[in-house]
Amino acid sequence: MAKKVKFGVWLDPVLALKFREFVAQQYGKVSRGLLSFEVSQALQAWMCTHKSTQAELVHKPPNPVPNVFQVKLQVKEYLRTTFGYEQIYKVPKNHLILAISSLRGTDERTVKKWVKLFEKYGVIKWVTPGMIEFLA
Repeated sequence: MAKKVKFGVWLDPVLALKFREFVAQQYGKVSRGLLSFEVSQALQAWMCTHKSTQAELVHKPPNPVPNVFQVKLQVKEYLRTTFGYEQIYKVPKNHLILAISSLRGTDERTVKKWVKLFEKYGVIKWVTPGMIEFLA
């Protein structure tokens, strides 16, 4: 057996508990070395899926980036409370513009910037010129 090294990471407590439960379900118990083995397997699988055909790591930024994700959540909450949407799926363009204006500022450049960021990171797509669909 190859020599192992200690590799410390910080995990969300819920995720750690779920992982331990997963390992216990897979093997019927949690015995010495099973967690290490499963973590090694998970890391290898993750690295394999993130390599290109030339065996280089392909780095893609999270989709959407955290600040865009936060603004998306704020916009959705604004649409729920202001317009009474139960589920946000398709909304008129003017509702989206009003939500962004209320949350981020009324300057036309600011509104355009957030609409472009939402498009770029796949948060929205245009269904018609006046209708927007939320994807994420």
